[in-house]
Amino acid sequence: MKTEFDAVVIGAGIAGSSMAYCLAKQGWQVALVDKDTFPRHKACGEFISPESLGTLKTLELDGIVASLQPSPITLVRLHTERGVSLTIPLTGTAMGLSRQALDASLQRSALDNGASVYTGRSVSELKETVNGHVVELASKEGRSQLTCRTVIAAWGRRPLNGFQTTGQKHKSNNRTYVGIKSHYTRSDSDPVVDLYFFQGGYIGISPIEGGHLNVAALITNPALIKHGGSDAIPNILKSAVNRIPVLKKRLEHAIAVPGTQAATFPVIIRPEPNGWNGIPCIGDAVAVIPPFCGDGMAMALRSVELCAPRANSYLLGQCSYSEWKNAYTMQIKQQLSGALRWGSLLERILTNPILSSWLLQLGSFMPGTAEKLVRATRLRG
Repeated sequence: MKTEFDAVVIGAGIAGSSMAYCLAKQGWQVALVDKDTFPRHKACGEFISPESLGTLKTLELDGIVASLQPSPITLVRLHTERGVSLTIPLTGTAMGLSRQALDASLQRSALDNGASVYTGRSVSELKETVNGHVVELASKEGRSQLTCRTVIAAWGRRPLNGFQTTGQKHKSNNRTYVGIKSHYTRSDSDPVVDLYFFQGGYIGISPIEGGHLNVAALITNPALIKHGGSDAIPNILKSAVNRIPVLKKRLEHAIAVPGTQAATFPVIIRPEPNGWNGIPCIGDAVAVIPPFCGDGMAMALRSVELCAPRANSYLLGQCSYSEWKNAYTMQIKQQLSGALRWGSLLERILTNPILSSWLLQLGSFMPGTAEKLVRATRLRG
């Protein structure tokens, strides 16, 4: 097992695997580490926005998505539990693709370009040294140690155990949810995402590859208990189809696909980006936008697009660690803050039964206003 690297990326999801790919392609010795083994299902909307596709093309990873035969998506339909609906066209064609397929393929691309991939290994300790860092790993096979010049955090919504700085402490106004998802069979081929909002959360229904629908819910713990815990998704869907005819038609013959269920807790919506937590952060380690915005993957990939060139410059000796930090954190705030603020505001409105119905009715009369609100949650260039 190789133990000396230029960079160690902790977390092998979308952001981590893309970062490892970018650095390995530049000729750096990179280790990609994750506590999970792949492929694996993950609670996620599995929605690749037009902005995400643009960044994937910039990173030269768009071919991977195309090879996995994702489902095209051109419309989003919003529904409230009071039966009010609104259809909004997307700004471009999006894609539906399972995280099981996408994450594993991005890892293979990093591996094919020279990265060393260590999955099924937890980071038990991260120590700073004069020349960089030491990363302690633990697995069923025992313990091992990696040394590197820099570490990049792609560990997702929750910080590494024992690794917490003031910049990452959760503020009291952040919302905490439970994320759950399951795949269903589908009989239609509609290129549509349906979002159903109710008191305590929302559920998204979108097409993915293989003739399946991804059904993902984000709900508060009290709402999860109210809707039956492990049976929450079918119970929420039953309530939705009783109110929304178009959902009833779409889900009439849908059957849950065994083995595709996944859950995560806590999902903490953080409307303020933090690109540096003692070490550079990418992906959900930077910020978490409300999933209904469909910009989670876009933000993860954009953080890689911003961070990778800075990491390359640092490793080349063209900038200092503090210069990397200052430039990167400034870019993160400039490009992510607006979408995060608007997404957080809209989430509060849409999960309120009265305000959500009022907003969708307003959007029906003033479609231009609805489209402007959607654009406000998108990433800027």
